[in-house]
Amino acid sequence: MAVSRTSMRPTAVLAGSATFGALASLITLAAPPALQPPFPILFYLKFDVSEVVDLSSFMIFGPTAGLLTALIHATILGTVAGGAGSGPFFGPSLKLLGVLSTYTGLVLASRFGKQSLLRTSLTMTSLSLLSRVAVMTVANYFYIVFLAQTVFGINYTYFAQLVLSESGINLTGSGLVLYILGLTAIYNAVHAVFSVVVSLLLVNALMKRAPNLLQSRAWITRVLNSASR
Repeated sequence: MAVSRTSMRPTAVLAGSATFGALASLITLAAPPALQPPFPILFYLKFDVSEVVDLSSFMIFGPTAGLLTALIHATILGTVAGGAGSGPFFGPSLKLLGVLSTYTGLVLASRFGKQSLLRTSLTMTSLSLLSRVAVMTVANYFYIVFLAQTVFGINYTYFAQLVLSESGINLTGSGLVLYILGLTAIYNAVHAVFSVVVSLLLVNALMKRAPNLLQSRAWITRVLNSASR
């Protein structure tokens, strides 16, 4: 089936990004613990299903909408949640970087040309995992060593040290920092795979449910080989 290259109207993109951003924020703020399970050992790292909404916005409406959705999501969290003792934008800013670094993998995958749904899914998942782990490892290092204390007023390493000690892991200095970065990298890798795979499944289901609305205009259709659908 031939696929139109017609893009969505700017008004639809703006409305979609605003709606998805608000929905993602609502899910983060109101989702029960079962939908936000903690990462083992570093329990303050949560698997947030709302990232699926951010990535779905990107896949449907395109990079600009994805960026707006992520910004709205982070802004609402920083304003409404107040950081829960960790500064208003400490957690939301890291969440924003995590989503944007995942977007990077999607953009890189789109540069490979039209591929089948399976190949596109594998490429997007792999590149998003790599880009997120690479970017977030560097970002977390600067947050832990410099930004947490100077910008947000948080002794991040001390808090992480207390959390690790509850699991019988007692580290200090550079060993502590490396351990935190290693565990956080594993968390980001798992989160990237979950977010991308679930988003692809959701968007594919939506495209089948509303083919006239989405299939010919969604950003993801310009990445897929038409024969694969």
